[in-house]
Amino acid sequence: MKIFTTITILLLIAGPVFSQTQNDTIFNFKTLTPVTIDGQATEVCWTGAEWHAIDQVWIPWNAKMKDGDFSGRFKVAWDEDFLYMLVEVVDDSLSDDHSNVLQNWWDDDCLEVFIDENRSKGNHELSCNAFAYHMSLFYDAVDLNSSGQGVNYKNNVIADMDTIGDNTYLWEFAFKNYDATFNINNPENSRVKLSHNKKMGLTVAYCDNDETTSRENFIGSMVMTPATANDMYKNADHFGLMILQDPDSASTNVVSNEMKMDIKIYPVPAENHFTIETLNAYDGLVYLSISTISGQIVKTETFAENKHSVNINELDAGIYLVKVIQGNNSFTKIISKQ
Repeated sequence: MKIFTTITILLLIAGPVFSQTQNDTIFNFKTLTPVTIDGQATEVCWTGAEWHAIDQVWIPWNAKMKDGDFSGRFKVAWDEDFLYMLVEVVDDSLSDDHSNVLQNWWDDDCLEVFIDENRSKGNHELSCNAFAYHMSLFYDAVDLNSSGQGVNYKNNVIADMDTIGDNTYLWEFAFKNYDATFNINNPENSRVKLSHNKKMGLTVAYCDNDETTSRENFIGSMVMTPATANDMYKNADHFGLMILQDPDSASTNVVSNEMKMDIKIYPVPAENHFTIETLNAYDGLVYLSISTISGQIVKTETFAENKHSVNINELDAGIYLVKVIQGNNSFTKIISKQ
């Protein structure tokens, strides 16, 4: 039934790869192919991205929800025009009790997506310094305007949601991005193009209402304190840090805290193979590993020559981490395979 029509990135350090915790930066990878917003998650970018949990109960703060009441997680991707988001929600009772979308929108079941385009932080309750989109079951995107009234910013978002299992829903979004000068009557004047290494603020939450006409639980993706648990809608200070990464950018290197190796990896993006070229002489064998962004090693080999070709024909299209180690020297680069 179709009702309605978005990484835990690895922190690469010397040694093993660890998954993100809620206090870590989210590295959001550029999609290799256009994303069709249809609630289907068929694009390569979703296959390669890692899930982030929506599991911190903000209201009532630190409460324990009953089993099956709600669980959620999300992924993100981007291109120059859109911030993409995929959200999986398990909710045992979908509720929309308020027929006027601009009244008590927070008391209906809805996703709330907080976006600070340039991570400027600070107040945004009565400005467009940041947005707190309340995404309803009917594609509305409600936030406050400068007069403190609810306004529907649904033209800022392309959305679709599909039922994928018992009480399980998959939402797919494409968010347009605007700076603080946003004017709903002329939005394109403040439209922002996204780019490699851009810093943004991002948090995702869910308003859950099961059996009443008021919100019963508010669950978010960030660890919050009792004093700040309901501040997101007016203050962007606690939005999580997200950094956009283009795997095909020449500057997309992730270097461990060991000595940096002077290495080139090309072509990027790669198809059936790529070449590793060491620009300085190193003694001894070079160890190579290729892993998915979730940390699964999919290929290893060793070589001794200064220029070495790596066959990746057997790998699926997507994003990978290439790590090269020789003695105490190491080098890691994010690459994409077409």
